[in-house]
Amino acid sequence: MPQHDLVVIGGSAGALQALTSIVELLPPTLPACVLIVVHTRAERDGLLPGLLQRHTKLPVTFAADGDRLKLSHIYVAPPDRHLLVTSSSLRLVHGPRENGFRPAVDPLFRTAARERGARVIGVVLSGGLSDGTYGLSLIKQYGGVAIVQDPDDAAVDSMPRSALASVDVDFVARAAEIPLIIERVSRQPADRGEDAMAHSDGLEPQLLSEERTVAEMEQRFGRASSLTCPDCGGALWEIKDGRVVRYECHVGHQYGSDGLEAAQREAVDNALWTAVRVLEEHAALKAGMARRSSTQGLSNAAQGFEEGARDAHRQAEQIRALLMGGGGRDVKKHARRAAAAARAPAPRKIRRTKGKD
Repeated sequence: MPQHDLVVIGGSAGALQALTSIVELLPPTLPACVLIVVHTRAERDGLLPGLLQRHTKLPVTFAADGDRLKLSHIYVAPPDRHLLVTSSSLRLVHGPRENGFRPAVDPLFRTAARERGARVIGVVLSGGLSDGTYGLSLIKQYGGVAIVQDPDDAAVDSMPRSALASVDVDFVARAAEIPLIIERVSRQPADRGEDAMAHSDGLEPQLLSEERTVAEMEQRFGRASSLTCPDCGGALWEIKDGRVVRYECHVGHQYGSDGLEAAQREAVDNALWTAVRVLEEHAALKAGMARRSSTQGLSNAAQGFEEGARDAHRQAEQIRALLMGGGGRDVKKHARRAAAAARAPAPRKIRRTKGKD
């Protein structure tokens, strides 16, 4: 009977300390392969394997596309690549971000569950938002073992709390206790569990050969929601898997509810700052047109352009006040200041606008 010979670990902010505690206590004869995903920036140098290697006798390397899984070995997802488990090897793909990240935890957990079923041990560590929750729920569905770091022990408790709220986990433990659980469970036979295909929700969006079309998404999940994907602008499908709600576009971008909300807030913030920039540029353009009209003796046209410059600048100041002041009295104060500036003599206002540009 097979054992629990694949350990998948996911974390984000605050996970490094937990990871070092875990790998330090894993035995060099661990009868399992360990795969790790930690959210990293695409441009960041790959330091994680070296940092972890200082704390363990197990070999730690970046995963390479096509690697075979080796027992008593730790593989780390490199920056800007999703780490996937296939039937024959590991895959690295530059696929669509999930929950705003590449690498993300869910693709690793999801593919490990589908390929290895009950042989998988999934571990969710410290991090923000809910990446890993959906993947951990699949690990449980396919008969695997779910471990979550105690939220009170996590530097950032959002990922552990999200997993605990949506998944019937097997163990909740402090980081220093997790390696003992992994070692004990890895030496136990894995229950056969239910057939993994019984839970399969279709093609894997991170694999180019399994890309889904809009028609296939509609056939499987019904009509798309009224929401759009923050990454590509495509329609999002709201998909419920047990207690887990996620949003996915046909390209493959996926979000938990909190991840989508955070992405929407960021999109609003970016749009408002873009509006400030465009309005300030518009004010500068109008001010320049006013100066040229004035030198040509077109006083009426100059006055109209001056008013346009003041209006654009006032609108930019009001949006800036909302972004920086947070509303209330700050917004009113900035609005009064902008209104006063708008009432100032036209030449002075034009000079101020030019100075900002």
